Amino acid sequence: MKPAVLQAAAEIGVDAPAPQGLGRVALIAGFLAYAAAAGAAWWLSVRLIPAELSLTILGKTLHTASVHDHLNNIFLVFLLLPTALWIECVVVGWQASSLRQLLFARTRSLNTDIAVFILGQGHVTDIIGRILMLGASMISGAWIHDAIATHTGVNLGPPPLPFALQLPLYFAVYSFFDYWTHRTDHTKFMWPLHRYHHSAEDFGVVTSGRQHPVTFTAIFLVNLPLAVLGAPASVMIYVNVLVVALGFLIHSKIESDWGWVGRWLVQSPNHHRAHHKLDMTRPTGHFGIAPIWDRLFGTWYEDKPDPKLAIGVDTPYSHGFFVPRDMLRDYVHFWMGWFGGQSDGPDSDPKLFRKR
Repeated sequence: MKPAVLQAAAEIGVDAPAPQGLGRVALIAGFLAYAAAAGAAWWLSVRLIPAELSLTILGKTLHTASVHDHLNNIFLVFLLLPTALWIECVVVGWQASSLRQLLFARTRSLNTDIAVFILGQGHVTDIIGRILMLGASMISGAWIHDAIATHTGVNLGPPPLPFALQLPLYFAVYSFFDYWTHRTDHTKFMWPLHRYHHSAEDFGVVTSGRQHPVTFTAIFLVNLPLAVLGAPASVMIYVNVLVVALGFLIHSKIESDWGWVGRWLVQSPNHHRAHHKLDMTRPTGHFGIAPIWDRLFGTWYEDKPDPKLAIGVDTPYSHGFFVPRDMLRDYVHFWMGWFGGQSDGPDSDPKLFRKR
C-alpha cells in the first residue's frame, strides 16, 4: 500500500513529477538503510545505557528515572526529518526535492531555514525566547491544574480511555487551540513575530522550523490550556510527533491538496501555501492543521488552491545564515506595534535596521 500522501496525489490527479536522477529504488534503499542504522543505534542505546542515571554537578545530584523514555523520543524525532525528505523525494523527484536544494542549490531564504533549524535543535532559540519573553514561558499550567484539583476537587485530567482513542482526541484538542493561536498570530499586535515564519520566499521541508524565538501565543493559547486540562505527557509526545511530521510535509515541495484528506482531516501542502501567499489583497485563511476548524469558523477559502502561488511578505528581510538581525528587528516591531508605531510593510524598518 502506498503512503497516504502518495496515494492522495495519485487519486486526485495532481501533477507530481516522477523521480529523476536517483531512481525510486535508490531512494527507498537509502531511507531503509538510514532507518536500520537509527534503529540499531536506538537498540544499542537502551541496552547499554541504564534506565536511571544520577549526575553530581557542583555538589548537587541530578537524578532521572526516564532515560529510556528520552531515548525513545530522540529516536522518533530523528526519524521524522529524514522520513519527510524521503517522502517528498519520492513524490517530486530528486531534481525538485528539498534534499537536493539543501545540498547543492541553497537560496538565502533556505539558508535562514537551515540556521534557525540548527539553532532550534541546539535549544539556542529556546534560551533566547525565554529571555525575550520576560519570564512568561515560566508560567506553569501543571501548577494551575493541581491548584484547581486541590481547591475545588475537580480533576481535569484525561478521561479513562485507551491510548488508541486518547491520541485522536488530544490531536483534535491540540489542533483547536493551535487554530486560535495561529489566528491570533495574524492579528496586528502579534503579526511581527509570526511574520518571521512567513518571510520564507520558498518552501522546503525545513521551512517548518523557521519560527521566531518569542512565542507568547503558543504558551498562553496552546501549552497552558493543555497543561491545565491535564493532557498526559505519554500521549502528547505522540501528538507532538504527528504535528512536527505534518509541519515538515505541508512545507515541502509536494504539490498536492491531498484530496478529501486535505479538505477535512489534515492540512495539505497546497492549502498551507495558500496560507503563506504574498498577495494580501484578500486576507489569508487556512489557519488550522485540521481543516475542520477553518470550515467551522469561516476561514476556509478554497478546495483547490494554486500550488504555484508566490509566497512571502512585503517587509524586507536580509535572509542568509546570520539570523539575529531579522529576529531582533521583528522583536522591536512587535513592541512598536503595541505602542502605536509602524510595525509592518516595506518602509517600516527603524533607522537602526535600515540598510545603508
